Amino acid sequence: MVAKTSNESISDLLNSMRSLLIVAGVPREQIQIRANKPQIQTIAKAFDWLHDLKMSPEYIALFKVRNLLPESMWEKYELLDIEGLREQELLKDAGKKVLKLWKTKRPTVLNKKKKRPETDNYKRMTMHQTPIADR
Repeated sequence: MVAKTSNESISDLLNSMRSLLIVAGVPREQIQIRANKPQIQTIAKAFDWLHDLKMSPEYIALFKVRNLLPESMWEKYELLDIEGLREQELLKDAGKKVLKLWKTKRPTVLNKKKKRPETDNYKRMTMHQTPIADR
């Protein structure tokens, strides 16, 4: 039996959680590991954080609510645009709690990007400029 590398282990854990994280409202682009090769200690910390999230009461509650119905029923609700059912409300509430945990101290290895203030300044600056032809 070949031992898995730390990158493979965290990828497997993340893949096992992916569908519920999407249900919770985590953007798909955040549910991946950054392309650069982080140090083993960084991967180990990220694995621990992700494992703690999966073992949290909030994630377990989301898992239990999602498993109240077969996946085909959830798909039918979405396809037929059915909203407001009790199980959907429970899922929404559980998802909000998991999303809050996801946003709390998430390791940068899990595609956490820092906000760039210069982009905001650029947007503000270009929104108030008038086109040259109008001057």
